[in-house]
Amino acid sequence: MIQAAVLGSDVSKSRSPAIHRAAYRAMGLEGTFEALSIDEAGFPGLVAELGQRGYRYLNVTIPHKAAAAAAATTRAASVRRCSAANTLIFEPTAPHAIHAENTDGHGLLTALADLGTQADGQDAVLIGAGGAAAGAVDALVAVGARVRLVARSPASAQELVSRLGPERRQRISVFAWEGEGLAKALHGSRIVISSVPAVAWENIEATRGLEKLARESAVLEMAYGTPGGSPLSRAVRGRVRRYSDGLGMLVHQAARAIELALGEAPPLAPLFTAARTASLT
Repeated sequence: MIQAAVLGSDVSKSRSPAIHRAAYRAMGLEGTFEALSIDEAGFPGLVAELGQRGYRYLNVTIPHKAAAAAAATTRAASVRRCSAANTLIFEPTAPHAIHAENTDGHGLLTALADLGTQADGQDAVLIGAGGAAAGAVDALVAVGARVRLVARSPASAQELVSRLGPERRQRISVFAWEGEGLAKALHGSRIVISSVPAVAWENIEATRGLEKLARESAVLEMAYGTPGGSPLSRAVRGRVRRYSDGLGMLVHQAARAIELALGEAPPLAPLFTAARTASLT
């Protein structure tokens, strides 16, 4: 019996349980997957407790990705570079041994491919400098993209960039979101990724720079599930031909986490169906 869970500050409306349970059914496995909301103070203790209780793996979301990396005893190369993890895998015979992975980058690149675009060698605008952005920027520069990192706090963006090696750092430029920063970052780019919460785009000042979006741009928003569409989706409607919310990225990162934890990749179709039809009540 597989036991697993997603941990975040508020995962009461997470689609992850539906996605992972669908994967177990498709793979012919018995398992349970819970959504456990926990604050930052309680996160390390809950991780240790779940390991002792025999959990196989955990997905981790906002705001615990840095804490997840710190809680691990071994870390994948991507985690070591960006100091953020979204997957913790327990060693069944040694529950104190915890391996950290970051599948956000895989999810992002695969979701971009689903949109019909490749980041390899391209100029990509990444908005936000939090835990989700950490895995994204590492994955983008790993495939040769030049990243324009846009953040309300340039200091936070610079701190994120400083975690990466010198070869990666030279492929990243930091822009302030305020003023003309977003417009300058968007000029000439055909890939735009938003890693900030959907509500961040409600401010008209936040969307002002989007007038520089090229029609051919692909816009991927990591947020998903906003009733009636997110403020960003409404702001880019009619401006670009390709937009997607983060549901595809969520499915792809989950599938990769399952593969890493269980040694077998689930079929994607049942996971997409579960993600789209999950009841969030």
